[in-house]
Amino acid sequence: MYKPFRALLLISGLAIGSQQLQAQQLSNSPYSRFGIGDMVHGTGSIRSAAMGQIGVANGSAALINDQNPALLYYNSSVTFEAAVASELKRISDKNTSQIDGTGNLGYLSLAIPLSRRWTSAFGLRPYSRVNYVTVASQPVVGAENTVTAFSEYNGSGGLNEVYFAHGVRIANGLTAGVSGSYLFGTIDRQESTVLVDTEDSTSALQKTLIHTTSKYSGLMFKGGLHYRKKVSDKASLGFGATYAGKANIETDRQVAQERRFLDESVISSLVTDSVEGYTTVPQVLQVGLTFDNNKNWSVGADYTRVTGSDFRGFSLNKNEGRQELGDGYRIGVGTEITPDAGSVSSYLRRVTYRFGGYYGNSAINAIAQGSNAATVHDLKDMALTWGFSLPLGRGVRPPDYTQALLNTSFTVGQLQAKNTGLKEQYFRFNVGVTFNNRWFVKRKFD
Repeated sequence: MYKPFRALLLISGLAIGSQQLQAQQLSNSPYSRFGIGDMVHGTGSIRSAAMGQIGVANGSAALINDQNPALLYYNSSVTFEAAVASELKRISDKNTSQIDGTGNLGYLSLAIPLSRRWTSAFGLRPYSRVNYVTVASQPVVGAENTVTAFSEYNGSGGLNEVYFAHGVRIANGLTAGVSGSYLFGTIDRQESTVLVDTEDSTSALQKTLIHTTSKYSGLMFKGGLHYRKKVSDKASLGFGATYAGKANIETDRQVAQERRFLDESVISSLVTDSVEGYTTVPQVLQVGLTFDNNKNWSVGADYTRVTGSDFRGFSLNKNEGRQELGDGYRIGVGTEITPDAGSVSSYLRRVTYRFGGYYGNSAINAIAQGSNAATVHDLKDMALTWGFSLPLGRGVRPPDYTQALLNTSFTVGQLQAKNTGLKEQYFRFNVGVTFNNRWFVKRKFD
């Protein structure tokens, strides 16, 4: 019982330590400038990532489903998971391109069955990520031939989520779940301007800068339902749905005006604003359908709706901030198969194989190239996914019925809006471990 969990603690420590990579390997994401960044909420575990981000109706006894709390009921043994997420991204327009990479904590989660009808889980995972650097230049009016203004916009940080969830069986085939989350984190944003005069080489280059730091904290709740019906000896249908309501998150914002040299040394700094208010995060609705053969194969599809128009930026009062986002959706399909989980002659037959893909519109409103008007353009997000669960050791072993898995997922995708001239192409790789163990097995002696 103890050996797997000693190994798990080691892997978890490595996963937490991987957050330090964030300071060294920055993956520039221009669209994370809007709202509270790239929202990770509504996505799931490595299993989900390998199957086109589906999971609302796909239960699993071996892996934790953190998309629909109602599916926690199917975790009949203590399950512990840790994962690390990495990304390689190429950003390009009509003239230039750049490649960046990043690695950080994917998630940590633990599920514990409290009775035959009730399983609880808690964990830590990202909710949103902010990381962008954008530079623009234009001549200064009145001195167009000699003076140029260089503007730089950059941001970093994001929100994290600690959640506590419960899944219970209500009736035969019908389960329900609820989760409560505490959101917290800090987002730093800077807007700076440098004036370059080609006729004055003796001037010391300085930049004026507005530095905004926002600290977030608040609660969010999600509910879920799942129904599974056996339609024959070799087939079952499942339906699931979740709803996370919009939430007003307390926000402490501080704004400072600074003057700096180009080496970032501060000349002067003045705090111009320090107030407390609210930011409203949007509601998310998910529905899913799955079909399986009651044994080793399943296929499913999910629909996710993010009501980004509910989002409101910082305001002194609830629900009164600036509307920065639009509504978005994602459609995902995926499948998984384990040829023979009990095979002793072939390791490859004990591996679980997953494939899928997704397509949708981001909640971000992109602006056409060369336009200052907030004209809405659909920001398309599409990808192909695949992955594996590799058994570690010799499989499930009594008396503790311990099982260990190495999980992987791969994603190749593209984010692009028509007429914006900007394209993001990304490759994501996630790796993690899962340990299953029965803590309350009654010992028997012959």
